[in-house]
Amino acid sequence: MIRRRVFRIGVFLMVLLITTEAFAGLGDYFVETDWLDNNREKVKIVDVRNPALYLLGHIEGAVNIDRSEFLSTRHGTKCLVPTVKEFELLMDRYGITPEMVVVAYSEDNNPYMARFVWTLRFHGHERSYLLDGGYDKWVTEGRSTSLMTGRVDRVSGYRVSGSADIRAGGDYVLARLNNPLTFIWDTRRKSEFTGTEVRAARGGHIPGAVHLEWLDLLRDEKGVKVLKSEKEIQMILEAAGISRNLEIIAHCQTGIRSSYATLVLLSLGYRAKNYDGSWIEWANCHNFPVEGSSEQAGLGGRHMGL
Repeated sequence: MIRRRVFRIGVFLMVLLITTEAFAGLGDYFVETDWLDNNREKVKIVDVRNPALYLLGHIEGAVNIDRSEFLSTRHGTKCLVPTVKEFELLMDRYGITPEMVVVAYSEDNNPYMARFVWTLRFHGHERSYLLDGGYDKWVTEGRSTSLMTGRVDRVSGYRVSGSADIRAGGDYVLARLNNPLTFIWDTRRKSEFTGTEVRAARGGHIPGAVHLEWLDLLRDEKGVKVLKSEKEIQMILEAAGISRNLEIIAHCQTGIRSSYATLVLLSLGYRAKNYDGSWIEWANCHNFPVEGSSEQAGLGGRHMGL
């Protein structure tokens, strides 16, 4: 009996080790090209690039989901996370079931793959991951591609059982402006942060926000942008004052770039939320205060951007 029990425990630990190694990207949110190449038949691969690029070549078996399908407009604000019903219909439309492992990719420095995965994670689909380096890394390594459109078997009955606490709304951010335990991370370009580049009704930044561009999390590897090491990222975050002791709220223009930053934070064990309304909502709501403000009359937030 004792030997049998020890054997069973040993088998369990081996399975656990294999499962952990399978998703040994940064934290458990990113996968490497080697892993995906060896597991293509076991996962749902989603290409979120422009449909025209998908038709020119994609990872074999991948289905293309245009960004417009997982970005929602409510109360005049674009690029919000889809509602539960919208999300369920989207999953059904592309044959994604709750138990599926989903791996999303775009270009190496295109954060829409992160926004798609953040959307899945927010709606409770935890087995969803980003391909580090995206399609660019895949092609650079000479891995096989296809021109054949990925097969989509529609299903019905996807049900969201609950949402993850990884999203912030504008009122939530407003209520925490002077909270010493909250850190607001502006992931946009420096010019957007300072207000010299105006892409909404007002330029500038949220009072108290600290600037650190999301691209600072990436490094160049043979001409392709990939994640820096955990040690490098930790040093960058600490230098910016981003501490594990704080609640981190990340934002950009429309919650796309900041979704990438949010997933990196979550993978490293931070308490993080993505403000998906982001600057396009904040700047266009004149009840919300800004610093470094400059007006751009008539733009009114029609420029979506990132």
